Amino acid sequence: MDQGQSSSAADQGVTVTESLVTEMAQRLRTPAPEVDASVVCLISWAGSDGFDRRDYEPANVRIGPFHRDPSHPTENEKKDALHHLLPHDDEQGRADDLNHYLDEMARVVPRARGCYSRWFSTIDTEEFKCMLLVDGCFLHSRFVPSRAAPAPVNDDISVDRDIVFLLENQLPFFVLVEVQKLITADAEDNYSVVVDNVLGRFQALVRLNEYSAVTVPRPTTPPCHLLHLLHMYFRPTSLPLNDAPAIPRTRSAVAAAPTPSSQPAQIPMLPLRNNQGAAANGNGAANEVIPPPPGAPVRQTRWRAATYYHTAGVRFMERKVGSGDGEARSILDVERRGDWLHIPILAVDNNTFRMLRNMVALEQNSPQLRSSHVTAYCLFMSQLASTKEDVELLVAKGVIVHLLHSADDVAANLAGLCDGVVLDAYNPDLCYLRAEHAALEEVCRDGWKKSKAWLRHTKCNNYLMGLAVLAGAGLFFCTVEQSVFAALSYFQGKK
Repeated sequence: MDQGQSSSAADQGVTVTESLVTEMAQRLRTPAPEVDASVVCLISWAGSDGFDRRDYEPANVRIGPFHRDPSHPTENEKKDALHHLLPHDDEQGRADDLNHYLDEMARVVPRARGCYSRWFSTIDTEEFKCMLLVDGCFLHSRFVPSRAAPAPVNDDISVDRDIVFLLENQLPFFVLVEVQKLITADAEDNYSVVVDNVLGRFQALVRLNEYSAVTVPRPTTPPCHLLHLLHMYFRPTSLPLNDAPAIPRTRSAVAAAPTPSSQPAQIPMLPLRNNQGAAANGNGAANEVIPPPPGAPVRQTRWRAATYYHTAGVRFMERKVGSGDGEARSILDVERRGDWLHIPILAVDNNTFRMLRNMVALEQNSPQLRSSHVTAYCLFMSQLASTKEDVELLVAKGVIVHLLHSADDVAANLAGLCDGVVLDAYNPDLCYLRAEHAALEEVCRDGWKKSKAWLRHTKCNNYLMGLAVLAGAGLFFCTVEQSVFAALSYFQGKK
């Protein structure tokens, strides 16, 4: 019996080995095509499987190949959008239009595949072109009014959340332009029509939620997808919109591009892990700090907790997001003025964390974008307000306005914003808050400011106590003065 089982196990092992050899031989004969290196922001798998993925997965509408499901209930709604965009009224005319649309989409399938971090070889060209057409028409109907569909279908914030905020749930932006070309007979600039309508919708969205008051001009280079375009609204005011370096347009150009002799040596990226509230006292214990190599810039340690800064003498002030003088242009415009830290008001709901996490994933997966501003901001907020006490302090100061169940929920979500991400904290172009961090460290090391803060927080936390302290101080100085004059009179009398 044992020999039979051993023989069966051996045969099974041989079968598995042969299957693996066959599969690898097939891969060597037909290597998977490489993704397009000219695409600045690939549509990528966002969250690691080791973390909570709820903020990366669509709840209602599935767009693109990552979460493709032909049996999903919303597929009928997407096909209705395609039906409305077919110009002919009769059945034969619609069939001809549909075949023409599919033929045109078949031409762009290779280009569309190159916009994803995976090739999706299990989806053949026929399925891929159908997906591009159906999903493209649905997205077009959401943003671009037309004679056939003058208003967005089912104008629901949950739908916009799925098709705009999620990195994995994206379609290449040029597909929307291709749809516009198919349904428009006019010789107009189809790209301008599409991008202007999307920009108008996005501007209303970010201003309604007070995330940004930035006016993004029409990009001369088309965005890679909708989230990439939304990301353009989140930039510190100190940085221009067009500060990104030129990107080589082909993979061979990337390999052949020379390295300037004046370019500084590459500094390793800093992994940010254990980003929970363990270091709320500001001692940095939650993240191991390794001494930098000789000659390297001083390593930026973690931000301290809001309660620690508060006791050290840093004073928090909310900053309104708007276009007026002194107002922040986006939530990223954190500014230090002396001992005051002016932080733009962050209106927190579940969509806030979903949007920020996916923008962090966008930056993490797009090194050619040369932008980590949202990641730097999320790192700042996740370490500043990682506990209930920190959140309650910032709520009291007007910096955080939330609609969640409790301050604990806000703290837990903020603390997890940067789990598993990597940030080059040495590079001021990527970590734009580095100067503010260094200045706050100087405040925290100032013993006199700590003493003033202690007096302000414990003895002068209301007007009556403040008056009492002033009166006590005045009485103390009067007593000292009286003692000095008495001593002088005594010594003069002895003479």
